[in-house]
Amino acid sequence: AVQHLNSLAGRPMNRVELIDNSHISGAFKDARCVVYEDGQPDRKSYRLYKLHTGNSDVDSMKEVIYRRYFRLLKDEGRMPDGILVDGGWTQIEAAKEILSSLGLQDQINIMGLVKNDKHTTNALMNSEGEVLELDKNDSLFFLLTRMQDEVHRVAITYHRKLRSKAQTKSVLDEVEGIGPKRK
Repeated sequence: AVQHLNSLAGRPMNRVELIDNSHISGAFKDARCVVYEDGQPDRKSYRLYKLHTGNSDVDSMKEVIYRRYFRLLKDEGRMPDGILVDGGWTQIEAAKEILSSLGLQDQINIMGLVKNDKHTTNALMNSEGEVLELDKNDSLFFLLTRMQDEVHRVAITYHRKLRSKAQTKSVLDEVEGIGPKRK
């Protein structure tokens, strides 16, 4: 599967980061980055981001791409060979813009997951906008499906945690001198 991805990308993509962002009715805006090394999840490299931009998916993608790769540059962290954005051309363009501003446009390959009308991945899009059809019986299709399932699993877990915290929050939390029992 990794070799097939490498051939579609035109260069090695052994370390791949899948980035997805979401919100619940405009609240709890967040993004997540899952990392795969040679087709296997590298869970200690996963990252979660609370987003500060508006509800635009493009702005959210720009924010998370900037924060992720600016930090890797600053900390001299390990860069991925490729990024898969959970979206089509507009998400790819947003990622390209930010990577270019950081001087990383030639180091990291960008591809997008293209979904069908049932919101399931059925193709890849390269950084030039070409749609690369996927064979549903190919190991690459199964790898991409596993990656997408993993990023959604992380999202669901994170959203549950955020909602749980929000439900137990009170205006009384802000009042000095009132503890948990009195609240």
